Amino acid sequence: MITSAEAVSKEGSVHTMNSENPVMENLPDNTSNAEGEMSPVSCAKPKVSLRVATLQDLAALQHIEKTCFTTDRLSKSRFKFYIEATHAELIVAVRDCRSTVSGLDESKNGKRGQTTHNTIGGLHGSDSDEQSIVGYGLLLLRRGTQLTRLYSIAILPEARGLGIAEKLINSLGERALLRGKRFMRLEVAVGNAGAIALYKKLGFSQFGMYTDYYDDHTDALRMQKVLVPSKSVKPEVYPWYQQTTDFTCGPSALMMAMCALDNNFEMTQEKELSLWRTATTIFMMSGHGGCHPVGLALAAVNEGYTADVVINQNVPLFVDGVRDSNKKAIVENVEAQFMTDASARGISVEISDWRVDIIDQTLKSGGAVLCLISTYAFDKKKVPHWVAVTSCDAHCYYLHDPDASEGQPVEYQHIPVARDDFLRLASYGTRKVRTLVLLKLKK
Repeated sequence: MITSAEAVSKEGSVHTMNSENPVMENLPDNTSNAEGEMSPVSCAKPKVSLRVATLQDLAALQHIEKTCFTTDRLSKSRFKFYIEATHAELIVAVRDCRSTVSGLDESKNGKRGQTTHNTIGGLHGSDSDEQSIVGYGLLLLRRGTQLTRLYSIAILPEARGLGIAEKLINSLGERALLRGKRFMRLEVAVGNAGAIALYKKLGFSQFGMYTDYYDDHTDALRMQKVLVPSKSVKPEVYPWYQQTTDFTCGPSALMMAMCALDNNFEMTQEKELSLWRTATTIFMMSGHGGCHPVGLALAAVNEGYTADVVINQNVPLFVDGVRDSNKKAIVENVEAQFMTDASARGISVEISDWRVDIIDQTLKSGGAVLCLISTYAFDKKKVPHWVAVTSCDAHCYYLHDPDASEGQPVEYQHIPVARDDFLRLASYGTRKVRTLVLLKLKK
């Protein structure tokens, strides 16, 4: 699981967690230290400017990383990757001391957390001797959504108290908006009061918590900020489940929806596989078959829920990608059986060119929605994939994606997708198949 950063003591020491992809924040744990008096700085009233990081900054970034963190440091190669990556925004804070006088405390020179301007002078290939890079912020943008994640932020100890963290976060927010992103998320240790206070000041609000999140068993708050004025609702608690196989996104999304309607429903691998056996088409493009919308509706009815299906075209839906003629005949047979069983069970299967207002109406009435999407917008792979629609507002639909195999769980929950982009995302294959499964508790 992803960790946020650290447990930062009042003395400024940082204890990062063992994690491949930590969100690292070197922020103090009380608000007075965040904005008030800090460690002696190397110049009085310095001017701080921000700019996009370049490859000439790699040595300076490595210096900050080594100074601020004891473990889980970003390597030089990772910094180089993020500087060049199209899905990342990496900016640096540059302190200009040319018009000021040094105020070093020689008795503390050389101690951890007291690195001086002179110590880091000369490291920065793109800055003069009178300038030094004293912090950075790294934001990751999720493809195909309006979501960004504050992945790492670090400020050298002698530069704290200058409002640099606030400047970095605000600048990253502005850059996110220019990239069409409206949401910024992060995780932070529950004990890091200074960072939490700063985030709240900047407009972040808590929308969840991870218990026993870090290696030392402390918890993490999940926080989010809407980057433009919006009437967006705060994400509600919605259960999330990670699929345990490559082919069980359908039953995993179904379990999330059923658990959202009835929190007594238990999401287990045994249930995941049982639902798949009911809903599978047996074969797909390759490997095990995925799940048919009518099959998922039948599985939901078997669990005591009511279910309706809307499809924009007649079945069969999933034979185009099956090349073997025998397998194709089996898939067609399975789909025909699904339709017969649905009729016998009283499940409505509406064939129509449905609009998104049916999602709005279902969610507003207390129901749950499953949607088949194409993963092309996320990963350039034309794969059918089931997700749960957790909520909606005037701007976005929010999705729970059960497949977190290429990231951390927080990145796959309440994923914001612009309304204007949703129908394109919810269209699969050359035939542009669009389908929903609408669930309600049985009265």
